[in-house]
Amino acid sequence: MVGKIRFNVARKWLGFLIIAVLVIGIFFRFANLDRKFYWIDETYTSLRVSGYTEAEIIKQISYQKITSPSDLQKYQQINSEKTLSDTLNSLATEDPQHPPLYYVLARYWAQWFGSSVAAMRSLAAVISLLVFPAIYWLAWELFESTAVAWMAIAIFAISPYHILFAQEARQYSLWTVTTILSSAALLRAMRPDENQNPLALVISWALYAVTATLGFYTHLLFVCVAAAHAIYVAIIANWRDVKTFIAYYIAAFIAWIAFMPSFVNTVENFNQVRSTTVWSEQTNLLRLVSRWVGSLSIAFFDIGIDGTANATQLALLIPVGITILALVGYALYFLCRHTPKRVWLLILLLIATTAIFLAVPDILKGGRRSANPRYLVPCYVGIQLAVAYLLSAKISNNFDNFKQQKLWKIVIVTLFSVGTISAGISSGADSWWNKGSGWLRAELEVAETVNQASNPLIISDANIAYIMPLSYHLEPKVKLLIEPRCYTSCYKNRELALKKPQAPKIPGNLGELFLYRPSSALRSAIQQQNYQIDPADANVELNLWKITKK
Repeated sequence: MVGKIRFNVARKWLGFLIIAVLVIGIFFRFANLDRKFYWIDETYTSLRVSGYTEAEIIKQISYQKITSPSDLQKYQQINSEKTLSDTLNSLATEDPQHPPLYYVLARYWAQWFGSSVAAMRSLAAVISLLVFPAIYWLAWELFESTAVAWMAIAIFAISPYHILFAQEARQYSLWTVTTILSSAALLRAMRPDENQNPLALVISWALYAVTATLGFYTHLLFVCVAAAHAIYVAIIANWRDVKTFIAYYIAAFIAWIAFMPSFVNTVENFNQVRSTTVWSEQTNLLRLVSRWVGSLSIAFFDIGIDGTANATQLALLIPVGITILALVGYALYFLCRHTPKRVWLLILLLIATTAIFLAVPDILKGGRRSANPRYLVPCYVGIQLAVAYLLSAKISNNFDNFKQQKLWKIVIVTLFSVGTISAGISSGADSWWNKGSGWLRAELEVAETVNQASNPLIISDANIAYIMPLSYHLEPKVKLLIEPRCYTSCYKNRELALKKPQAPKIPGNLGELFLYRPSSALRSAIQQQNYQIDPADANVELNLWKITKK
């Protein structure tokens, strides 16, 4: 009797805690949406959604015309000159590695709510809310337990990782939703009781085909999720359940055929795919492993510590990282020990397929793609489900052991507390690790320095990828004299390839003059016009220079 009373008290306590965490998680998804730096990737979302290309911007902007930040931003806003077909063309020609689903949704969203930073990011925030019913469904299909399902909702709600990418104008929250939904649909279709109802079975497999297709059209790395599903069916069906085996591969084939147009375009234009060189840089194995631990930690705890962490930050990050690693390791062990094969196998495959696909090239050839959290969505889904099962089981099964239940209550409260603290710190920050916090801090200093100047003019031939984000932080009084370079494959444009670089004609009726990320050719051209070039600030990393007449 005493045990039952304690169990009911624990259940009510946990219910209130989960509801509170859910409310907090929703709040932080929408709080300060426009505060953080609108960085490179997000400005390219706006560019693609608007239907413009880099080539168009560069052809229309030259040294012969002084522009303003708002003139540059018009290429990242919806207007009547561009249609949905222009959005698809922009992606297909300059960013073929990005499937179009999110960008199509974002275009319609911008037509309804505008192209401001907050509006563009709000789509990802709204999509992230779909994670809650989706993860409830997946947890139920796996464990048939409302307790585990609600625990999973709470973990996903307060996870710093999911909150962070719910506030980024990119496709990662949609990738999370499609990963969860397709996995739940697969389990639903494979349930034994479905075999007794042919119509329901057809509907279930059709639902899987649809959700898998949506996944393919969201992110190319969804192929890792599809691989996890294929391996899962092969092992669980084991050629004995021929109906399930055949039904799965028919559904998967339909999804693959539906994705074929986008896949063919990616293959045909693969040589134009922009390489993110920073993630392919050589790194030693020990450093790579430490990055893996750091990437794992942000599923539950994140205060913005990146690869440039100092000794004090590392002193905090290392013990926290080890603790979270131990928790996740025990959760996976507990999962494999106490659940049937059909449960733990899917979770392990979701983690392993993506992790191995990215880690093997890093280990063999060098690089750190496998430590980039934005590529690890399926891994986080599997890890957090395992932890949800562990915490729910420990609370539910130990109502007769007061000490153990108290210990796991402390673990749950601590986990939710550090998630809340992480979200609070992140919410008030201007930059974060997922936006390249090192160079972003420098860009914010550039904007601050220029904005303080009198009637300033920025001269630059920098990469357009740096100029577009900077424009969001420049005051209207700032003028631009630019001829930007390409960031994606627009350099393959014949007209641009034949165009010869021009030397800017510096007007004499403006105030303070600045050079921003100039090439050596631009610096030389400025000096030949009898100008002196000096650092605009003691911090030469700003890539900002002051121009004065000799």
